[in-house]
Amino acid sequence: MQVEGYSMWPTLKPKDRVIVRPLAQHAAFPAIGAIVVCLHPQQPSRQVIKRLHAVEDTQLSILGDCPDASTDSRQWGGVPKECLVGEVVALVTTASEQDR
Repeated sequence: MQVEGYSMWPTLKPKDRVIVRPLAQHAAFPAIGAIVVCLHPQQPSRQVIKRLHAVEDTQLSILGDCPDASTDSRQWGGVPKECLVGEVVALVTTASEQDR
């Protein structure tokens, strides 16, 4: 998956590529602080990359690392757990490597 925007700056930059481990029913739920991919709660055809901030019974709180550039649970409120797609497990290439 390719990163778009600055919401996860400086951890992830635009054009960075990451590997996402899909959420499986038998897999452990991502830990608080993990970088996760979720379906956008208002535009389910889009996916967003954010940090998992809190987990409640049916809701997730997901936040970008750069609040000034992020639209996240601060605006949306809780995101349904069903929107969780997976966990980012690796950074494959960085934007600076792609520009070479």
